[in-house]
Amino acid sequence: MISKKTAQGPGHRTGAILAAFAEQTSMTAQGVARHTGIPISAVYRHLQDLVQLGLVSPTRTHGRYSAGSLTVQMAENYRREMLSGGTVRRRLAQLAADTDELAAFLIPSGHQVLCVEVAEGSRVVKCSFSPGQSQPLTSGASAQAILAHLSAERVAEVCEAHRLNPEEIESLVISLHRVRDRGYAMSTGAVDEGVWGVSVPVFDRLGQVTGTVSTMAPEFRVRGNQQALLTLTHAAAQDISRLEEFPS
Repeated sequence: MISKKTAQGPGHRTGAILAAFAEQTSMTAQGVARHTGIPISAVYRHLQDLVQLGLVSPTRTHGRYSAGSLTVQMAENYRREMLSGGTVRRRLAQLAADTDELAAFLIPSGHQVLCVEVAEGSRVVKCSFSPGQSQPLTSGASAQAILAHLSAERVAEVCEAHRLNPEEIESLVISLHRVRDRGYAMSTGAVDEGVWGVSVPVFDRLGQVTGTVSTMAPEFRVRGNQQALLTLTHAAAQDISRLEEFPS
C-alpha cells in the first residue's frame, strides 16, 4: 500500500494513484482506494480527470483501470533519459559479452524494482526480468542492492506495502546491512527458481542510489565462477555511476 502520508491533498492524491498503477497492471476504483488509503469518492473523481488526460485508461474488463497511453509515453521518455542516450545500453551489452550471461539495469519504482534495460549474452537464461517488468523491492539481489541504500523510513514503507511480518522484516534488515557492508547483493532462486544473480548499486553524483546493474545466470553455470562475474558486474556499475550525463 502507498504510505498514507503521500495521499494528503489533491496533488499528492493524484501522484499516489499514478504510483499505484505503476505497481499494479490494472485495478478497480475500490482497489485503488485500498492501495492508497484515499476515500473511494475521491478516487472516482481523480480517476475521471486522469482518464480525460490520458494518464489512466479503462480496460476491457468493466470497472477496471490501467495506465493510459500518455503514461506509457512518459515512461518511454523517462527510460530514454535514464539510459543516457544509449550509453548505459552499450555498457550493458559489453557486460553481457564479457560474461556470456544476461545483464540488466534496474531502478526503484515505488515499492517495486523496475527493469529498464537488458542485454543478452551468448547463452540463454530464462528469468522474469525484461524491460518494463517489475518485482517487489524486498526479495532478490537486484531489489536488495537498491533497498540497502535507501532510508530506514523508506525501507519501513516498503515492508508495510508488501505486508512483511516482524520476523521477515528482521531477516530483511539483517540482509540489507550485509549488502550495504560488502557493496553488492547475491541471491539464488529468490525470483526465479534455479537462477543466480549478483547486483551492484549505481549512484549519482550526490551519492544517492539510482539503480543497480545485475548479472543473471542459471545456478549450475556459475559454480566456481561467481567472483569473476561479480568483478565484471562491479566494473560496469562503477562505469555507469561515473557517467557525466547520468541524472543526479
